[in-house]
Amino acid sequence: MSARTIIRLLVGAIGVFYCVLAVSGFASLSDDTNVGGGLRGGNDPDLLWGLFGVNTVLGFIHFLLGALTFITAFTADRSRLMPGTMAGAFGVLFVYDLISLLAIDGTDPLAINTADLWLHGITAVVLVLTLVPARRTQGDRRQRQSLRSG
Repeated sequence: MSARTIIRLLVGAIGVFYCVLAVSGFASLSDDTNVGGGLRGGNDPDLLWGLFGVNTVLGFIHFLLGALTFITAFTADRSRLMPGTMAGAFGVLFVYDLISLLAIDGTDPLAINTADLWLHGITAVVLVLTLVPARRTQGDRRQRQSLRSG
């Protein structure tokens, strides 16, 4: 199994994980939540699986980015646009997480906590790694085309 295939499978699994995380987060929200329901940020009583903050907006963000990340697993060999875009999106989310945890007092609108910070950061790094095989694949195609025409 090649490195490209392993990275594509990893990116696909990450996309599925984010979708499962979002759906589980939606399922755990109720009118009885103390802080995490609605558009307000969550705190310790409103953690999913004892780790991740839960609220509606973060659930939508996780579902959207998870679905796009899953699609990225299938397009990573053909284009650097999707992996680059998704790495950028998770990078922006990581920076938001960092600023939120360091500077925002009180509840955060996205219910960000340290586990979310690590999850988004690691995901951004993995998606950056998908750019390397895509770049090699495009370089290989150009080399093959130049050999054919020359």
